[in-house]
This record gives sequence, C-alpha cells and structure tokens, in this order.
Amino acid sequence: MRIGPDEQLWFVLDPTPGCEHGEYVLHASLRDLEFLFKDGLTMAQNPTLFTDEKEAKVEAFGRLSAMRVKQVIERQVAEGRAEGIPERLEILDGAGKLLFEADLK
Repeated sequence: MRIGPDEQLWFVLDPTPGCEHGEYVLHASLRDLEFLFKDGLTMAQNPTLFTDEKEAKVEAFGRLSAMRVKQVIERQVAEGRAEGIPERLEILDGAGKLLFEADLK
C-alpha cells in the first residue's frame, strides 16, 4: 500500500488529563503531521499511525482507559490504599481476543 503526503490517516497520541477526544485521536495527513511536530508534538506522546479508523479508536480507548486507571491507582497509593492494585490493563473483545494492553506501574 502506498500512502502519499496528502492522504488522510489516523494518528493516536497518549492522552493527558483533561484532554478532549480530538486532541489524542487525529485524522490527518503526513503533511499535517509535519506541522504538528513543528508545533510541539513530540515522540514522548507516542504518536501511532493507523490506516483503519476502528483500530485507531480501539487504541485511543485503551490509552484513555489506562490513563484513567493510573489516575485512580495514584490516588489510592497517595491515600495509603495500595493493596490489590492491578499491575496491568488488558482490553479484550467479545471473543476474548486481546485488543489493548498496558502496564500500569
């Protein structure tokens, strides 16, 4: 498959607390991505390219879920309630196929 500089793709970034959906799931071209990097996008945000919208949205949901679970864990640890905290998040489809996984520690 050949993808030119102006063809639209899906980019998923690591979400941050308080961010909007359009800030971590982007429908953009490679040319747009160049401008995003010039505007401050960094590799630390783990930009990931997808040609399939559904796959991008599953990835984005997984990253958002992992961020939210980490926030809850951090609150529990700060309150001294660290017992029983999961170390890993896995999201499975209805057939049990792994769709997303992330370490939480």
